[in-house]
Amino acid sequence: MRRVLPILLALSAGLALPAAGQTQRVGLVVSLAQPTDATGARKALVQVRDLLNDQRWSQALDQSFPIRLTFRLEIWRSRQGWIDDFQRATEWSTVILREPLEDQYRVTRILLSGPEEFRFATREELDRWIRAINLVDALPQGTGSFYYTVTLRITALSDDEMEDLDRFLAGLPPETTRDRSSIGRSVRRFLLRVAGLPWEELEVRSEKFTVTRKR
Repeated sequence: MRRVLPILLALSAGLALPAAGQTQRVGLVVSLAQPTDATGARKALVQVRDLLNDQRWSQALDQSFPIRLTFRLEIWRSRQGWIDDFQRATEWSTVILREPLEDQYRVTRILLSGPEEFRFATREELDRWIRAINLVDALPQGTGSFYYTVTLRITALSDDEMEDLDRFLAGLPPETTRDRSSIGRSVRRFLLRVAGLPWEELEVRSEKFTVTRKR
């Protein structure tokens, strides 16, 4: 325990919250693409801003904490004078991991169609990829006034979750049992608590758009 305590203190100090004057935080933006056809239906454009300028998450990557971004897009029909009607939702996620031995960053994007993997040699390349505007391939059904809501949850992954991800990418089923009392996992959970990085959630809503006839 005498050897572990200095490491814990060093890591928790390295992942401390930024000072009061350093207010740059991660942001989420959703906008609308141009209409896809004469119906007026429009897809959502989703962008994550300043993830790596937010010191909480930037320092987490520096300390080799994998970060998961989980997105959920919901399609809503606006009903004047009534409760809005939820139509359907789609989800996807991105896992960002710094690999110090290879001196690079590995990004895994998990879509309904399957996983995609990217590698970046520099922080600048990774930042440009994260900031890129993504077109979401989802449209409302029927006619009326619609809008999108997008929720982004950012979390630091546990060892168990990283193991599950690696098994998933290898085409293996997740393990049904684990020794969750191991010292390594207990230390990781403790570090996540003292680092103040359990999770962060952002939610934004698009402008409304009108679909005039069925697609």
